[in-house]
Amino acid sequence: MKAPANGWQQEERKLYYRDILFILFVIVASILLAEYFLIRATSTAVDRIFSYLLIFLPLGILTVVAQLVYRNRRIRKTGNLRSSLRYRLTIAFLLISIVPSIPIFLISSSNVEIVLSALFNRNIRLALQDGHQLLEYYQKRELERLWHELGINSRSVPVKNPQFIVRHAFDKGVLALQSDFALQVKFQEQNMQLVDVLYQPDERLELPAEYPASRPWQHTVFRFAIQRVAGRDYALLFIPLQEQDLWLLLAHRLHPGMERQSGRFNQMEQNLQSEQYLNKNVPDTLRLGLALIYIFMIFMAFVIGIVLARQISNPVVALAAATRALTEGDLDARLDMKASGEIGILIDSFNQMTAELRILRSRLLQTQRMAAWQEVARRLAHEIKNPLTPISLSADRMLRRLQNPQKGNLNEVVRVSASTIKEQVEVLRTLVEEFANFARLPKAILKMADLNEIIREAAAVFLQRSIQIELQLAVSLPLIPLDRTLIIGLINNLVKNAVEAVAAGLASDASQRARIQISSSFYQQGHRKYVCLMVADSGPGIPEEMIERIFEPYYSTKTAEIGRGLGLALVQRAVFEHDASINVSRSASLGGAMFTVFFRIREL
Repeated sequence: MKAPANGWQQEERKLYYRDILFILFVIVASILLAEYFLIRATSTAVDRIFSYLLIFLPLGILTVVAQLVYRNRRIRKTGNLRSSLRYRLTIAFLLISIVPSIPIFLISSSNVEIVLSALFNRNIRLALQDGHQLLEYYQKRELERLWHELGINSRSVPVKNPQFIVRHAFDKGVLALQSDFALQVKFQEQNMQLVDVLYQPDERLELPAEYPASRPWQHTVFRFAIQRVAGRDYALLFIPLQEQDLWLLLAHRLHPGMERQSGRFNQMEQNLQSEQYLNKNVPDTLRLGLALIYIFMIFMAFVIGIVLARQISNPVVALAAATRALTEGDLDARLDMKASGEIGILIDSFNQMTAELRILRSRLLQTQRMAAWQEVARRLAHEIKNPLTPISLSADRMLRRLQNPQKGNLNEVVRVSASTIKEQVEVLRTLVEEFANFARLPKAILKMADLNEIIREAAAVFLQRSIQIELQLAVSLPLIPLDRTLIIGLINNLVKNAVEAVAAGLASDASQRARIQISSSFYQQGHRKYVCLMVADSGPGIPEEMIERIFEPYYSTKTAEIGRGLGLALVQRAVFEHDASINVSRSASLGGAMFTVFFRIREL
């Protein structure tokens, strides 16, 4: 189906573009609101993302719900199948994917603390703390031993001869390993610089360029520290020298061969110190990560739902559009779509059905056309026979009188017979003119017009008569395509029939009140909208058994002097020219006949 398919596909693309712009608008609005109300200068990237989501989720949900409510109202109003089916399928896919994942998200989010507690068990924390205290105790005892072995007290500092201290350290075993070393260092501002290497047997040892930046020592104080150098733990003994800002640094390696185990223990101890930070911040970070994953899942479900809904709904919507076009009389509707399964069978069956309907319609129209003209010819022949009988009798009478002129009164007989023949010829001429007018009724030239204005113009002809004509016109009717001349003729014929029906009712019941009502209204049936023209009267009405035949040419319930039955045939012809429909019923308010013409409002 070429034209209808292109129409709904273009509107479908407009809906998708509008949805994309709508989502972008919500995202931008969420970012701006979060930047203005929630985000501060100290906010991290995670805080920003969380703030964006905090605004986007409720705002997006509210706007989507509002949009769905609005579209559902539009669907109920317009009967728009494509939007209804597509959005219902999309929502179904979203619910199927989101609802089962909600409890999973809630359970996993609430169990973050449990997972962290399992990673950092309380017993493990206590054991690490005890181990750390034991290690500190061992290192402290080792430093005290080195201090005792070295034999230096606060009275003997500052030292004059650092070489003497180094030899003394060798003697006492303070410097005993290949990995021990002795340095002469100098403090400048906050950094410690190497001045001289007094002892370094292990040349592979990479000495650090800097030690702790703080300078807690004075010339009259002896200090020590524990530091890891090149992957080894050392006890560092700082001894002040007499020279300005010079220090003797003795480095004794602790627990040699156990550095790897010591390093692992220190790493665990650092993790233990950061546990409080983890317990405070990691749950929120993990929840945010879970929320991001959940949002991504929702987004993917939304995209996949739209794609699947479009694949499922497109053939159904195309078939619905083609069916709607078929109900409106477009038998050329055809689906040029490829589909598999039951949908493909349905599309092929629809195309075959429309092809058969086109053939049947052409045959039916031809049959109806022939039957209509046969009926018109039969009725026209019957109408012609009526004046031919008096013409023939008058001619026979004149011939007989001419054959016997002695009987007298010849002039009178010829005069009367000629007058009769002339009257009946006028009747024949009237029949021929009416038939010619009916046969050459011009094709409608449709222009957008106001039906109320045409009704007022047509009713003005009858307002001067004694019969009361009431106008009840609806306000704000939409403009519809009309041929002004044909519609005025249609109204005139209907009002003329109503006047004759009311006059017949008055003849049978003089107490009856003569009323004719012309009205217009707006009418909606499903997705179809109409502008209606109604002409009702207070006459006797039309019997049910005659309603089916009143639009036939030359069929009339009135005498020949009043009409010959072409008025309603012309009305029906004008209705067909406007692709409208006409209905005959009994008026509930006036009691007589009521003719209702339905003009379809076409959606552009």
